[in-house]
Amino acid sequence: PRPRPEGPEAAGQRREGRSGGMDAGQLAQLEGLCHALYNATSEAERAQAHHTLLPLVQNAVHIPQLQFVLAHTSSPHALIFSATGLMKLITAHWTSVADQQKEEMRNFLLDYLAKNGPDLYRSAPMGVSPVVRLLCRVIKLAWLEGPQYQNVVDRVGAFLQSSPLHWVLGLEIYTDLTTDMQPTIGPSMSRFRRTALSFRDTALPAIFTVSLKTLDQVTNGQVNVADKNEERRLMKQVLQLSCNCLSFDFMGTIPDETTDEQSTVMVPHTWTMLRDEGIPKLFFDLFSRSCTYQWPECAQLCLQCLVLLAALRRSFFQKEEDRTKLLASMMQGTTGVLASKIGLQDHGCYHELCRLLGKINATHQLNELCASEQFQVWIEQVYSFTMDSLRHWEVMPNSKHYLLGFWAGMVSPVIVLGDKAPKALETYIQQITLAYVESRLFMAEASADINNTLDWDDPLEDEVLRAEQLEVLSNLGRCRYQDTAQHIMKHFEEVQRLGSQGAMPQAVFGKKMTWLVYMMGALVGGNASAKASRADTETTRAPTHVVNGELTGRIFRLVNLTDAQASPPEGLELAYLYFLEQFRKVYIGEHAKQVVQQQVSERLATVLGLEDENAVLGLLINKIGKNLQHRYMLEPVIKKTLALFHELAAGVNLVHSHDRSPHLIVSGRLLLKNDMVKYILSNHAAREFGFLTHGLHYGKYRTMYYHTLGKLLFLDIRDNRDAFDKFMEPQSHILNTLWQHSNQGPQALRQDSCKGPLIGLCRDLRGIGQACTGSEAYLMLFEWLVDNPKNPASSRVTLFSRALDVWWDDPEVTTPLLKFVAEFVYNKAQRITFDQSSPNGILLFREASTILVTYGTRILQRTQFKDLYVEKYKGIGVTLDMFSHALNGHYTNFGVFELYSDSSLSKSMALALQMCLAIPLQELNAYLKALKPYYYFLELATRSHMSKVVELEPFMLTTLLQSIEEGLLSFETGVSMQCCAAVDNVVSYFYQQCSNKSRSTPEQERVRRFLSEAPTCLQKILHVMFQLVMTGEFFSTWSISRPLLGLVLLHEQYFLQLKEQLVQGHIEERRPKLRSCFDDLMAGVENNLTTKNKDHFTRNLYNFAQIVRTLA
Repeated sequence: PRPRPEGPEAAGQRREGRSGGMDAGQLAQLEGLCHALYNATSEAERAQAHHTLLPLVQNAVHIPQLQFVLAHTSSPHALIFSATGLMKLITAHWTSVADQQKEEMRNFLLDYLAKNGPDLYRSAPMGVSPVVRLLCRVIKLAWLEGPQYQNVVDRVGAFLQSSPLHWVLGLEIYTDLTTDMQPTIGPSMSRFRRTALSFRDTALPAIFTVSLKTLDQVTNGQVNVADKNEERRLMKQVLQLSCNCLSFDFMGTIPDETTDEQSTVMVPHTWTMLRDEGIPKLFFDLFSRSCTYQWPECAQLCLQCLVLLAALRRSFFQKEEDRTKLLASMMQGTTGVLASKIGLQDHGCYHELCRLLGKINATHQLNELCASEQFQVWIEQVYSFTMDSLRHWEVMPNSKHYLLGFWAGMVSPVIVLGDKAPKALETYIQQITLAYVESRLFMAEASADINNTLDWDDPLEDEVLRAEQLEVLSNLGRCRYQDTAQHIMKHFEEVQRLGSQGAMPQAVFGKKMTWLVYMMGALVGGNASAKASRADTETTRAPTHVVNGELTGRIFRLVNLTDAQASPPEGLELAYLYFLEQFRKVYIGEHAKQVVQQQVSERLATVLGLEDENAVLGLLINKIGKNLQHRYMLEPVIKKTLALFHELAAGVNLVHSHDRSPHLIVSGRLLLKNDMVKYILSNHAAREFGFLTHGLHYGKYRTMYYHTLGKLLFLDIRDNRDAFDKFMEPQSHILNTLWQHSNQGPQALRQDSCKGPLIGLCRDLRGIGQACTGSEAYLMLFEWLVDNPKNPASSRVTLFSRALDVWWDDPEVTTPLLKFVAEFVYNKAQRITFDQSSPNGILLFREASTILVTYGTRILQRTQFKDLYVEKYKGIGVTLDMFSHALNGHYTNFGVFELYSDSSLSKSMALALQMCLAIPLQELNAYLKALKPYYYFLELATRSHMSKVVELEPFMLTTLLQSIEEGLLSFETGVSMQCCAAVDNVVSYFYQQCSNKSRSTPEQERVRRFLSEAPTCLQKILHVMFQLVMTGEFFSTWSISRPLLGLVLLHEQYFLQLKEQLVQGHIEERRPKLRSCFDDLMAGVENNLTTKNKDHFTRNLYNFAQIVRTLA
C-alpha cells in the first residue's frame, strides 16, 4: 500500500536517532556482522547475523545510522548492507523523510560516488551497484517534488568529463536510472507513472543523446582507453544504456512482462536523431567490432538495439523515404552478418539475429520488402540461414521460432499477391515447411532416447511451446497444402509400417507418431479459411476436403488400433484430441460457416467411408466416450476430452450453403442422436466413468462433465420433470444418504465416508446449475432441492448449511460447497423468476444468508492458518461472491425482513462487512484475482444498504474507503469502475443526509460523526480522483465524474485548497491557464446532485480533462 504519514511517536524516535553516529568499535562490530551475513562459514552464524541486523532495515528510525555506515565503512559487505537497507527504508517511508534530508542524501551519494567510485570498481566492484541503485531510487522518489531534483543530466555530466572509470560510473547511473524509472504495477503506481512520463520528456532525450554520442566516438576511434577490460566495461555500459532508452515505456502503459517482444517502439517525434540512416550502420559496425574483440555480451546488446530500431512506429517517420532508408540499412547489415556468419557461433547473438529478422518482417509489408534493391540477395541469405538452422535443429531450438515466424508471416501475402509475388518465395516456403517437418521427426527420435544429453525443451512436454510451433506450421502448410499433406502422409505410412513390423523402438514410434498427428491437425486447422495458393488451384489437384478426408481417415484408423491397447502414450492421446479439436473447428465448430457447406460434409463422409455428417460426428463422440471410460488415469487427457465434449455440446453455428438459405446447426442436437451420448446420459454416474471417483483433485472435472451433460439434458427434455428426476437419481441417492446422516446429529456428517460424496455432490450440482440458462430448467433444479417449501427447515437444501457447520475448517469441502451455492443463487440471464405470490425468493436469500453466517462467524474467529490464501481468503472471496449474487438477484424484497423483524439481512450484511475488514489492504492487493468480489460486494452494499454500512465505527468505514481508494488505481477495469460506483453511492448518501435538515435521524448523526472524526478520508479520494483525471490514467470520464461532483460539494473548502495546490505544482507560465480550467469546471454547476446537474458537470469535466492533459 501507499505509505501513510507516520505518527508523532515515530517522529520523536526519528529525532532522537537523527545523529546516527557510531564509535569505531560499534562500526567494526557491524562490519563483522555484515561479513558473517554474506560470507558465513556456518548456517548458524549467518542466522545469528541476520537476526541481529534485521531490525536495522525494518524501522525508519535507523536511516541516519545506515547513512553513517555508508559514509564511513571500508567493508564492501557493510556497504552493500547499508545501501540495500537504506533503499528499502526510504522506499517504504519516503513521506516521512524531511525535504532537507532528501536533498542532503542525494548530494552525499553523488559526491560519494565521484570520490570513491573508481577505487570501488578496482577493489570491490560488487559494492558499486547497490550505491548507484540507492541514488537512482532517491532521484526517482524526489523527482516530482521540485525542479532541483531533476537536474540529473548536469550532475552526472561531470562524471562523463573525467576518467574512464568515472565515465563508466556515470553511464551506470544513467542505465540504472532508466531502468528504475520504468513504471510498474504496484503501490504508488499512479505517482511513478507520472514520474516516468516527466522523466521521458525532460531527461531521457539528453541521456540517449549521450549514449549515441559515446558510441559514435568509440566507432571513430576517439575513445582511447589503455586497458581493454575497462573499454569492454564502458562499451557494455553504453550499449545497455542505449537499449534501456529505446525500450523505455514511452506511453506509460506498463506492458506485460511475460514476453520479450515489444511490438512497437513509441519514441517521441522529437527524437530526430533516430531518423539518421547511419544509426543502424553504427550498431552493425559496433557488432562487428565486438565480435572481433570477442565481447559477446556487447555484440548481443548491439543486436537488441537493432531489434528496437526495427520496431520504430511507422508514424515516427515524417517521410516514407526515411523509413525506406532505415529498411535498406537493416537489410544490408543483416545480409552482411548472414554472409560472413560473424558472431553467430555465440548462442546469444544467434538468438538476437533471429529476433531481428522476425521483427524486420513483422514491421514491413511484403511489397515494401520486395521494393528494396537488396531484397533478392537478402531473402536468399535468410533462406539458406533458415535451412541450415533446421538441419541443426538441436542448436537453440527456441530461437528458430522467430525464423519460422518470418516465413509463416509471408504465406498470406504470397497467396494474396499471386503472380505478383516473387516466384522463388513459394518454393522457399515449401522447402522450409518440409525441412521443418523432417526436423520434428529427428527431434522425436532424440527425445525418445533416454541417454540423450542435449539441453533443450521438448515441445511435446511443453504446451505453450508446442502451440507456438503448430501455429507456425499451420500457416506454412497453407502455401502448398496438397504437397505438404502428401509428404506428411508418406511419413505417417512409413512410421506405421515400421512400427507394426517391430522395426522401430516403441518409444521412437510413440514420439514420431505423436508429432505426425499434431502436424496433421495443424494442417487441417490452418487450411480452414485459407485461400488456395497458385500450386493448389491447379486442376490436377484433389479438392481440399478430399485431402482432409485422407488425413482424418488415417488418424481414426490409428485411433482404433491404440484404443485397443490398455495404456497408450499420454502424448499420443493428447495429439488425437488436438486433431479432433482442429477437425471440429473446420467441420463442426463456430468457424465452420466459411467451410462447411452441406455437400462438403457429405463428400467428406464419403471419403471417410461413412453415410452422413452424423456418422462423422459419431467418430468424435466415440473417442470422447472411450477416453472418459478408459483414459481417466491421464489427467491432461481427461481435461482436454471434457473441453472438447463441452465445445461440441455448446456449439451453435450458422451454416451457409449455395442451394438454400442460411440455417442454424445446433451441434448439441446432433449429439443427442448419437448412441454413445444417449448411453452417457443414461449412465452418467456409472463406475465405468472412473474419473468421477478417481480422487478429490478430479473434482473440477466433474463440474465440467455435468455442465456439458446438463446442456444436453435440457436441450432434450425441455420442462419434462419426470425425465429430470430420472437423470438426477444418482445425486438423489447421495443427497438422501447425507440428509439421513445430518438428521442423526450435527457431527454425524463429519466422517471421512461422507466427505467424498459431499464434495462430489457440490461439484455435480454446480455443473448442472451452470447449465440452467432458462427459467424452466432452473425451476426444476430449485424444486428438486427445495422439496418442502412450506417447511423450509426440513428441505434438502439445508443440508449444505448443516455440512458447512461441521466442515467449515476444511477448504477441500468449503470451496466447492460455497461455489455451488454462489451458482445456485446467481440470477444470470434472469433465469430466476418466481411467481408474484411465491416466497421462494425470500427462501433462497435466507439460505444464502445462513450459509454466510455459518461460515463467516467461524472463519473470522480462527487465527492459525498454514496457507492463508487457501484456508481463508479464497473462502471469503467465494462467500462474498455468493452474497453479492443474492443481493443483486432481484428476486427478494429486502424491506420484508425489517418489517417482520427477521434479522437474516442485518446479520449477514454485518458479517459480510466484518469479512471485508478482516482482509488487510496488502493482502487484498496480493490476492486481487480471488478477492474481486470484495469490491463487487462493497458497490452493492453502498448502493442499497448504506444505512447498514454507516452503522460501522468511523475507523472501520475509513478502512473500507481506503481500500476503495487503492482500488481506483487498479489496472483491473472492473475493480476501478466498481470503486467509482461505490464512492458515488457513499457520497450521494452522505450528501442527502447532510442536506436533510427538516428532522434529525440516527443515520444523520452517524454521517456527521464520521465526517467529524475522519475528515481527511474522502478528501484523499478527491485528491486521487483529480490526479487520475489530470494525468489521463482513468479511461472513463463519465464514471469518475459522478462521485467527483459529490466529493466537491461535500468538501468545498478542501476543493479550493486542492485546486491551489495543483495549480502551484505547475510551472509559472501554465498556472493562469490551469486556474481558468478549474473555473470553467464549476461554471453552471449547481449545489445539488440531480441527474441534470451531474450530466452538466460530466460535460465540464470532459472538457477540463482534454485541456489539462495538453498542459501536462
